[in-house]
Amino acid sequence: MVNVTVDGKALAVAEGSTILQAAAQAGIAIPTLCYFADLNDIGACRVCVVEVEGVERLAAACNTAVREGMEVVTE
Repeated sequence: MVNVTVDGKALAVAEGSTILQAAAQAGIAIPTLCYFADLNDIGACRVCVVEVEGVERLAAACNTAVREGMEVVTE
């Protein structure tokens, strides 16, 4: 399990989960356009971008894996 924070909510999610999956577990909806579960993870449309604390660029939630201690802001 990996401990992450999404919009101030502390979560424990399975290792290898994406930010999108972690947010869904917390009941936080992140809009997507090109994401299809189990089909692809190209993240080309960038509709699902989020801020990750300590990272300069926005991250695509659909294909960015969570890391221990990661803090994500979706709004």
